[in-house]
Amino acid sequence: MFHTITLTVALAWSAWIADRSAAPRWVDSLPEDVRKAVLWQADHEEGTLHDWQYDNPKDSGGGIFNTGTADEAVAEVASSAAFTGRYGMKATIRNAYRCRNGKKAVRLMRWTDKPWDQGGQEFPTEAYYSVWMMVPENYNPNKEPPWDPGDGGWWNVFQFTSYDKAHESQPVWVLNLLRDDASGRLRFHFYTKYNTPQFRKCADHEVPVGKWFHIEAFYQCSGRNREDGRIVFWLNGQELLSAGGVTTRLHEGVVWGIGNYTDHIDGGAVSGTASVYFDDAVVSTKPVHPFAAAFLRGRTDPRAATQIPKAMGCPSSVSDRPPPRTAGHDASGRGRLSSRAAGQGPAPTAPHASRAR
Repeated sequence: MFHTITLTVALAWSAWIADRSAAPRWVDSLPEDVRKAVLWQADHEEGTLHDWQYDNPKDSGGGIFNTGTADEAVAEVASSAAFTGRYGMKATIRNAYRCRNGKKAVRLMRWTDKPWDQGGQEFPTEAYYSVWMMVPENYNPNKEPPWDPGDGGWWNVFQFTSYDKAHESQPVWVLNLLRDDASGRLRFHFYTKYNTPQFRKCADHEVPVGKWFHIEAFYQCSGRNREDGRIVFWLNGQELLSAGGVTTRLHEGVVWGIGNYTDHIDGGAVSGTASVYFDDAVVSTKPVHPFAAAFLRGRTDPRAATQIPKAMGCPSSVSDRPPPRTAGHDASGRGRLSSRAAGQGPAPTAPHASRAR
């Protein structure tokens, strides 16, 4: 009897995987002119993370940069993490609890369209960066006294960095997820160290926990340390943030990254542990977000219509008011604290220092 049940489950799982792999892929579903505008993509269908980091890390034009032990920061390809196709990417951190054990991070970074030794080129000064994401639990990265060191909490999942004159990688724009105290739901927060205001809360949009959602950012590079750049974010095709006349590049280059990065996370099954799923990342010269909502509606995967817990849809609204706990906010994406944090040491060496050849 046990063997019969096991075989039945295995066959059902295999059939579901086969049906999913036969379903339309995200990039394949886009109009032809948009597909031709794709500079780089990661669909993980090789069953590896080769899309992000090639055989020779020095020449990859991207990479995977973890902080923590091999058990504390894990980047892996898994069929359970797929949005379309057979495979997706799962980023898991462990032991990130109340700042006791330092920062834990999985970072997937990209700055060229293909490896340097294959003729790779840095992404253009204007491009669209996007990924499908899923946050499986209603995590809580917020910090409370007496163990809050003064930053209030931060959880970096999407970022742009640039090099300063000292050739140190610095966060320029970061998308954080934080728990709203009133509703108990995760919301989108933006942090920018080099612009005013530094903190921008997307007041009316909740993170659709337990459900795949699409994030895209248009990033226009500013002149070196100038306020003439532009950044726009969309959630499932709806605008989250639009900021023009801002700094988006420091002295050299721009690097895009996604990941799972904080020094405290709770609210899940295990305190200090959190996973984020990513799939179908795209860098392109034309936007793909206008097609995200329709693609979600057309999916047959029941997970596309299921979320845990139920989240409320909200109209687009951005508030420039900082969150209530902002002193020394460490939303950097690399670990350097805001200049408002007193008594902090220098930032660690940039994890993607091989970007500049």
